[in-house]
Amino acid sequence: MKVPLSWLKEYIDVKLPPRELAHRLTMAGVEVSHIQKSGNDTILELDLTTNRGDCASIIGVAREVSALINRPLRPPRISEKDKKQKGIIKVEIKDRKGCPRYTGRVIKNVRIKPSPLWLKERLKSMGIKPINNVVDITNYILFETGQPLHAFDLNKIKEKTIVVRRAKEEERITTLDGRRRILDKSILVIADGKRAIALAGIMGGEATQVTNKTKNILLESAYFDPIVVRRGTKRLNLFTESSYRFERDVDSQGVLTASRRARDLILELAGGEEIAFVDKNLLSRKPKRIILRKERVNVLLGTRLSWNQIKGILKKLGFKIKGRSVEVPSYRREITREIDLIEEIARIHGYHRIPSILPEGRIASYSQEPFEKLVSKVRKTLVTCGLREVVNYGFISLEEGKRMSFAPREIIKLINPLTERQNIMRPSLIPGLLNNLIHNLNQGNSIVKVFELGRVFSPKKEQMALGALLSGEGDLYDLKGILEALCEELAIISPRIGSTSLPFLLSGRGGEVLVADKRVGLLGEMNPNVLSCFGIEERALVFELDLREFLLGRREKRFRELPKYPAIVRDIALSLPEKITSEELVQTIYSLGGELVEEVKFFDLDRGTQIPSGHKGLAYSISYRAENRTLKDEEIKRLHQRISLGLEKRLKARIRK
Repeated sequence: MKVPLSWLKEYIDVKLPPRELAHRLTMAGVEVSHIQKSGNDTILELDLTTNRGDCASIIGVAREVSALINRPLRPPRISEKDKKQKGIIKVEIKDRKGCPRYTGRVIKNVRIKPSPLWLKERLKSMGIKPINNVVDITNYILFETGQPLHAFDLNKIKEKTIVVRRAKEEERITTLDGRRRILDKSILVIADGKRAIALAGIMGGEATQVTNKTKNILLESAYFDPIVVRRGTKRLNLFTESSYRFERDVDSQGVLTASRRARDLILELAGGEEIAFVDKNLLSRKPKRIILRKERVNVLLGTRLSWNQIKGILKKLGFKIKGRSVEVPSYRREITREIDLIEEIARIHGYHRIPSILPEGRIASYSQEPFEKLVSKVRKTLVTCGLREVVNYGFISLEEGKRMSFAPREIIKLINPLTERQNIMRPSLIPGLLNNLIHNLNQGNSIVKVFELGRVFSPKKEQMALGALLSGEGDLYDLKGILEALCEELAIISPRIGSTSLPFLLSGRGGEVLVADKRVGLLGEMNPNVLSCFGIEERALVFELDLREFLLGRREKRFRELPKYPAIVRDIALSLPEKITSEELVQTIYSLGGELVEEVKFFDLDRGTQIPSGHKGLAYSISYRAENRTLKDEEIKRLHQRISLGLEKRLKARIRK
C-alpha cells in the first residue's frame, strides 16, 4: 500500500519528517517498509498485515496518524442526498453470503473525457495508468477510502437488471484485461439479464466497460465476502487492487459513503445527472459493543492510565464510548474482544511508554520435570546404551506406507509434495529408520543401532514419538533391555510386552508395549517380507513409543534402604512352547515364588538342535531374599523346586539340566 504524503496531508496536518512519521506508524503496528522520493513528493510504502484492511486507504492511514500525533482528521465533504427513483435499474441478490450489500447508482448524460492533471498525477503516484475521468474516479476512491467501485455502461446491461449470483459451470467472460476466462460455481459474478458481466470484487467485464461513447453509467459499490473473493482470486489466479481490499474485509458501512463520494466527483468532472439509486442491504445494522474495564487495561499493560486517557485514545481511532461500553466502528471488524481494545490502547499509548516490570509473586513448583528435560534424559540414556541419534524428514512416500500396510485412514497426503518420495506425512518413525539402515548397509556398516525423536502424524492428531532400531547384532531381549534401562532411568513403571498382530512385525516376535496396562507403543522383530520390500536382507528389531503417553508412567523416586540380609541366586533353564512369552513366564515365577522372589533376570535364548520343534529355550536368574532374616539353602531349594514344578504344570515348560 503506497501513501503519498501530499495526498495524506489533504486529510490531516502532518509536519513530522517522513522518517519520523514512518517510525511512529511502524511502532504502532502499521509497518512502513520503504520510503521513496517521487518528484516533489515522498511516498511511504506500507506492509500491512491481513487484519488491517482499514489501513488499505489514504483516509485509513490518516486516521492512524491522527491518533498518533493528536491532530484532527479532515475527511472530504460528501453530499448525503440520494435519488431513489424506482424502475430504472433492478438489483437481485441470489447469493446473500457472498454479497450481503449491493448499491447501484445511475447517472445519465456523463461526458467521458481525460481526467484533470491532479487526478492523473494521483493515480500515477499509486502505480495506476489513467484511462478516462469516470474510471479514474472509481480508482481514486478505491485508494482514498479503501472501497472498490466499478462503473458499468448502463446501455450495455441487458434488461436493465443486475443479478449477484454464482457462476454457472463452464460459464465464460472476457475481463477488462482482455482475457477469456472459464468459470465454475465457486466464482461470484455480477450478471445482467443474460450473462455474467463482472467478477464480483475482482475485475469488471469487457462487454459493459465504460468507453468514450458511454453516456449513462451504473456505479456499483458493494460488500463482498472476503473468503468468497479469496477463493475466486486463487481459482482464477487473478489478483487486483479491488480483491486485495475485499480479501482484507472492507468497511460494510463505508459502501454508501464511497458511492456518494464518487457520485460527487463524477458530477463535478464528468457532468450528468443522478436519476436513481438502489441499496440492497442485508447486513445487521446493530454495531458491536464490548465492555472495557479500566482495571483490566492497567493490570495487563502495567500502566496507570485514567479512564479519560483510555477514552481519549479510543475516540481518536473512531470508537464510541458510553459508560463502560465501547462501540466498535464498522471499519474495524477484527476487534471482537476486550483484549483487542487493550491492544489498541497499548499501541497508540506507545509500547515504549509501558514500564518493564518483573512480575511479582511466588512461582509455583512442580513435582514433574518439564517435558523438554525428560526428552534430554531419553536422548542421553539411549546414547549411553550405544545407540546413535538420527534425524529424518517428516515425510515418507505413499509406496513406503503401503509396504508397512498402514491403513489409508492413517495417512495424510500432501497437495504439493517436495518430491514423490515425500508425498505423505509420516504416521510412524519406522520407515525412516529402515532407510537409515539401508544407507548404513550400503556404506558397509553391518551393525546398526539408531534412534529418533520426532513427530508423527495422523488425521486425528500429531504426537511426539520415540523410535529405535537394532540390526547386525543382539536380539529382542537386548532391545527390551534398552527399553527397561530407559524406564529405570526415568522412574517409569517396568514395561510389559503384550501380544498384538501388526503386519510389519514378525508373528510371535513382538507386540504392544504396556506401561501400567496402558498401550504406549510397540516392540518386535520386523517381518522379513516387509524388509524384503525395502530391499533389506538383514534382520531388524524395532520399538516405537508415543513419548508423552510413555512418560506419563513415571513414578516419584523414593529412597529405599539397602537390604540387610544377603540374596541367594539360582538359575533356571527351560524349554517351552513358542507361543509363551517371556513376560508371561516371568510373571508366573513371581506368582509362584511370592514375596521371597526379589528379581527375575533373563540371560539366555536357545533355539539349537536340542530344543524340540515349536519350542524355545530360555534361561533366567532368580534372586531370592527376605527382608527380616537370612534365607537357608534348604528353604530356597524347596521354593526353587516348587517354582519349577509350577512352570511345568501351568506353562507346559520342561526344566533343562
